[in-house]
Amino acid sequence: MSVMAWDDRQARDHVVRTEALLTSLSALSDPAARDRATEAAQALVALYGECLARVMALAGADTARAVADDELVGHLLLVHGLHPEPAEGRIRTALAGLRGLGEAELLAVEGPLARVRVRARGCGSSGETLRTAVQEAVAWAAPEIERVEIEEAAAAAVEPPLIPVEALSRGGARTGGAHS
Repeated sequence: MSVMAWDDRQARDHVVRTEALLTSLSALSDPAARDRATEAAQALVALYGECLARVMALAGADTARAVADDELVGHLLLVHGLHPEPAEGRIRTALAGLRGLGEAELLAVEGPLARVRVRARGCGSSGETLRTAVQEAVAWAAPEIERVEIEEAAAAAVEPPLIPVEALSRGGARTGGAHS
């Protein structure tokens, strides 16, 4: 028996193909065949989930984290509720990857709800881009989160200039008396 060694691109392609095949089951015209095929797929997923649960139970904490860090295996662990890192940590890591768009801070995870505070950089459209990126990052990192509430951070206070503008004008810096 050979061992498959897919690179990340091949794994992603296979995931897309598998999702398409599973989705196509609903198009089967024979209801009995459709139900049987769906039941077979669900049984296979449950079997692999049980196998993963046993592997994770045998793995030490460091091994479990290393296994979960693999993109494909990590998402399979998420599907089965076996990921060793809590949702909060996964979300914080995902939000840290958005720094180029602005700031996104996880405020709380309350069951299926995540609350995030954002502060965009630049114009209003970048704020919408950041909000969309936050939604996508949370969905990817923590699919068990059903809703993301995003609150806008208050605008940062503007620091006063080092030299008052009045002092820069021609007459503003004079302290009386005529020039000699």
